[in-house]
Amino acid sequence: MRTLGIETSGLRGSIALVEDGRVLVTHHHVEANRHAEETLTSIERAMAERGWTKSSLDRIAVGKGPGSFTGLRVGLSLGVGLSLGLDRPALGVGSLLALAATSRIDGDRLRSSRMNEGESQVIVVVRDARREEAFWAAYDESFAELVEPRAVALSNVVDEITTTWSDRAYEVVGLRLDAFVERGVHSRSDAIDPDARAVALLAEHLDPALHPLEPNYVRDSGAIRPKLPPSPLSFERQSS
Repeated sequence: MRTLGIETSGLRGSIALVEDGRVLVTHHHVEANRHAEETLTSIERAMAERGWTKSSLDRIAVGKGPGSFTGLRVGLSLGVGLSLGLDRPALGVGSLLALAATSRIDGDRLRSSRMNEGESQVIVVVRDARREEAFWAAYDESFAELVEPRAVALSNVVDEITTTWSDRAYEVVGLRLDAFVERGVHSRSDAIDPDARAVALLAEHLDPALHPLEPNYVRDSGAIRPKLPPSPLSFERQSS
């Protein structure tokens, strides 16, 4: 199986080519918010490196958020276009799920691990959501969802997580917060944004029918409509 992974939910995006559970090529663009300009170019460069054609792809997988509204729209639109143009299935992979899996990539493959024999450790993912908020979710070592993605105040996220998992072993990946360290919680921040490698690796095991290419924004955009005076043209139409 050949899978193209696209992740544009953060400031910087990535793409990856995966075949039968192995990452073959990955490209990241380093300039912030350049998804529209860089993503398709990265895909074409990666395909050329491997000698693949777009028609040789079996599926397209895209990170579906939560994350940057603008970045998500770019990645999802590109995924839809490729899926329709190539007549290939497209999947949406949760970006917090992908961040959990990013922490489990060993070389070019996805590995799972257990902290203690017979005890599955919870992977708690925390991601900066801007506006003094954080996204968080939780997964087990097989990447099954235990807590769905949600947005909470950054000042409350540590208390909420430590209360939720007070009776079970867990580690935190993603955004590093000193409060976790102070409470003795194992916290790693080797990846603060998900990677397209994880998106593609996970997508090999997902059913496209159950994981449609639809965004998961978690919260609204926060955009505020400007208060403008009534248009004089509207009065003209009403009077006529």
